Amino acid sequence: MERFALKADITQIVDQFKVWAIKKPLAGRLNIAPMQSVTIIMNDRLRQRAIEDARWGLYPFWAKDSINADGERIGSKRYMNRMLNSRRCIVPCTGFFGWKREEAAKEPRAMHIVVDRQPLFGMAGVYDVWTSPKGVEERAFTILTMPASGPMAAWQERLPVILDEEGVEAWLNPELADYGMVRTHVQPLEPFQLRAYPVTNAVVDERYEAPDCVLELGLGTM
Repeated sequence: MERFALKADITQIVDQFKVWAIKKPLAGRLNIAPMQSVTIIMNDRLRQRAIEDARWGLYPFWAKDSINADGERIGSKRYMNRMLNSRRCIVPCTGFFGWKREEAAKEPRAMHIVVDRQPLFGMAGVYDVWTSPKGVEERAFTILTMPASGPMAAWQERLPVILDEEGVEAWLNPELADYGMVRTHVQPLEPFQLRAYPVTNAVVDERYEAPDCVLELGLGTM
């Protein structure tokens, strides 16, 4: 996954994810790309649920898992242990993008993928934190993914791990300081829970930010 959208205001995010503190909220975005700063939900030093900002991408520290980390194998990677145990986060999202290749088309069609009856949802992530030479605390995160299934798997190889309400509570519970206690929530959604529809191919350009990024084209849906 290389693009996602967050078409929700701060009040919606606070209410749905039971946020206690708003530290560094960022405006909603329709075409979020790697290496950009976005809103995440994490536990602060007081172990309260807070909204912070973070860069999408752990690169250059662990390039292979920089943007997306394999949810099936992440638990076996030692360098991820600290983040999995105590630096889990939720990445709020309203939809994400994939690219579907049609036989007669010259280029893949951008598709916007949403969760049925869930206009705002949380993707499972882990983050790292460090202090810059200027003394500023910086954060970066990666999103856990799982293999896609059903018809969508023909053109979208992997999907983000999307947590239900119980999963969000467990993922952000500071008392569950062992990844093994939350591993059961790292599961793919069933195909019937997702809907994909075509949108403008302009989303390929990370600088493009307009309403039609998430506006359905009249090309049919799947």
